[in-house]
Amino acid sequence: MFLGLTTVQGALRPDFDSWHQAVSALSLGPGGWFQMVNLVVFGAAIAATAPAWRRLLAGGRGAASYPILTAAIGVSFIIAGLVKQDPAPGYDPAGLNLEAPTALGLVHLAVAGVAAGCSVAALLVIATRFTGDPHWLGWTAYSRTMAVLIVVCVAIFGVWSTRASGFAGTFERVAIVIPMIWTFTFLRRLGAGTPFMIGRR
Repeated sequence: MFLGLTTVQGALRPDFDSWHQAVSALSLGPGGWFQMVNLVVFGAAIAATAPAWRRLLAGGRGAASYPILTAAIGVSFIIAGLVKQDPAPGYDPAGLNLEAPTALGLVHLAVAGVAAGCSVAALLVIATRFTGDPHWLGWTAYSRTMAVLIVVCVAIFGVWSTRASGFAGTFERVAIVIPMIWTFTFLRRLGAGTPFMIGRR
């Protein structure tokens, strides 16, 4: 729903290039409040899964750290929704023409970095939980590969977002989708009845 609403807004917003602009840029200009709410609700939904992860992982690696990292991701999105980003190259609906980043803009960047960093850390943490589990062969490598892909996408976004056009937003969206894909494939396999990581006594 978060990505769907973001896509619709990007298509309807004048002068907004969804291929290049970050999802947070939709918080700028008229109607920006809608994306702010969208980010907050998305973050709250992620954070709300932390207790379930804690119960699921109880008794083994990641039982504490993975839920904490998940909650941190959710809180980061909530803060990103409450604190707007600065106008981006190629999209400045208010015509501010800032010559330097604002304090709030830096806060927004910082929490976005926390969300990305925690996403990578969470995948690396859960990867260790799969190690040695015969029912989840290949999932250690799969989880680590997804973590690396997030790093790559965020790095490309960081470099490309300094330009007025390009595909920075595309790579940001891929970085957001990767953990969703991992979670979907994990839950699908779990729902199919695959025994999951019995905790050590």
